[in-house]
Amino acid sequence: MQYLSVLVLALVAYSTSALAPTIKLNTGYDMPVIGLGTWQATGQTARQAVKDAIAIGYRHIDTASHYGNEHEVGQGLHDQINAGLIKREDVFITTKVWPQGTDRRKALESVRHSVQQLNVSYVDLVLLHFPENDWINVYRGMEDAYHQKLTRSIGISNCGRGQIDQLLRETTVKPAVNQISIQPRNNQDDTVNHCNELGIVVTGFSPLGTGSIVKDHTLASIGTKHQKSAAQVALRWQIQRHLITIPKATNPKYIKEDFEIFDFQLTNDEMNTIHNLH
Repeated sequence: MQYLSVLVLALVAYSTSALAPTIKLNTGYDMPVIGLGTWQATGQTARQAVKDAIAIGYRHIDTASHYGNEHEVGQGLHDQINAGLIKREDVFITTKVWPQGTDRRKALESVRHSVQQLNVSYVDLVLLHFPENDWINVYRGMEDAYHQKLTRSIGISNCGRGQIDQLLRETTVKPAVNQISIQPRNNQDDTVNHCNELGIVVTGFSPLGTGSIVKDHTLASIGTKHQKSAAQVALRWQIQRHLITIPKATNPKYIKEDFEIFDFQLTNDEMNTIHNLH
């Protein structure tokens, strides 16, 4: 499918803040279009990465209970709060509930534990990590957390069209976000279009293909025209599709580079070329 048809179907509200653009969720909250992914970042490395990202301008941090780093992510957040750089409400925090061995009650406990580990009174978004085992009841436990105001929004991850439709039939709180793997060689048009039609915002994880994208010659060539890297082009492609992107980096150089994607615009031809990479 051509990029322009995807753009026409995008139903999310797109707005601009002083730091980075945001997308309006169906719960009414604004979610920054770029966040720091923290998968595989643990200990003091995770804490420092969060500190660096906030100093650079990020206002969206993505973590998960299964990452084992929520405590350190919270420390990095509070380091910058205590330094007077930000307030808690300035930062959008996403975490996730692991479904395996989890039921409705344990899902609520998982959210409560994440809030405690992060040392906050609420999180902005809780996602079902993936749809397995008793995942519908796990989502119902997340609904309980939502009603108890432990989280401002709830959503899903790794869900396709059929799973989304099943969830909508069997639960009451529409997911605000679906987080799925998206990169130029995996554009996920079917799921993205379905979410757009339903008013569910899409977040793309692993936007750089766990590093493989930075070596792509087509992206590098397009980047040369804009004085940008292949990685920046790949991230900009996601932003111009009206998606959220959460690149993972711990090196301050790359955290900064990933954030510098708001000062150039890809043409429609460039967007279509990237969209059709295989």
